Amino acid sequence: MTPEQFTADQSAQITQLQQQQAIMTQAIKNMLEGKWSGGADTVGGLLYALDPGMTGTVTLDTPVTHSEDEGEPPKA
Repeated sequence: MTPEQFTADQSAQITQLQQQQAIMTQAIKNMLEGKWSGGADTVGGLLYALDPGMTGTVTLDTPVTHSEDEGEPPKA
C-alpha cells in the first residue's frame, strides 16, 4: 500500500504512531543519559507526554550510579 492509498484516518494514525515512537526513543536516550525526572525533557516528563492521564501517578526509582554508591558490595 502506498501513502497515496491511505485514508485520512490511516494517515492520522500513522502520524500519531510516528510521534509516539519519537517520544519513546527520546525517553530511552534520556534513560541512558540519566535524565530521569524533574522536567518535561526527562523520562518522567516524556511518559506524561505519551499519556497525560498518568500525570502524578508515576514514581520513578532512579538508579544509583557507581559514584553515588556508599561503598557497599552489590547484592547477589
